[in-house]
Amino acid sequence: MHGGSGAVGAFAVQFAKWRGAHVIATASAHNLERVRALGADEGIDYRASKFEDVLRHADAVFDTVGGETLARSWGALKPGGKLVTIAASGEVATDERTKQAFFIVEANRAQLVEVARLIDSDVLRPEVDGTFPLAEARAAYEYKPRHGKAVLRVV
Repeated sequence: MHGGSGAVGAFAVQFAKWRGAHVIATASAHNLERVRALGADEGIDYRASKFEDVLRHADAVFDTVGGETLARSWGALKPGGKLVTIAASGEVATDERTKQAFFIVEANRAQLVEVARLIDSDVLRPEVDGTFPLAEARAAYEYKPRHGKAVLRVV
């Protein structure tokens, strides 16, 4: 799981663990404990070592980083392994593997209801870094959370 401490990665780590996966997440050294607290079984400090040297036979890689990280991820997969990325465009990618790996979320009511149930039952823990009244929606949009997301309070 690349970017395991980011806003999307934090949910991805939790979803993978909930589904029973052995989760290995990349993060900076100061975020390794954080990804473990989210459910990662192992953490790799991407600044201290190359993940593809540490991990060679992954069943799957979920990439939220893109660029060089995405390109190097193919070497971490076992033969027949699957790479999924949200950080590359399937439309403009020149590498056919990257086109096939690109994933975009489509809203699905049943899935959203399930996510809400998992949050309500404390299986998933959303990380909220800032709360703004609806009248300050622009400020919320421009806010750059350190971890998690900014949310709007509708009263």
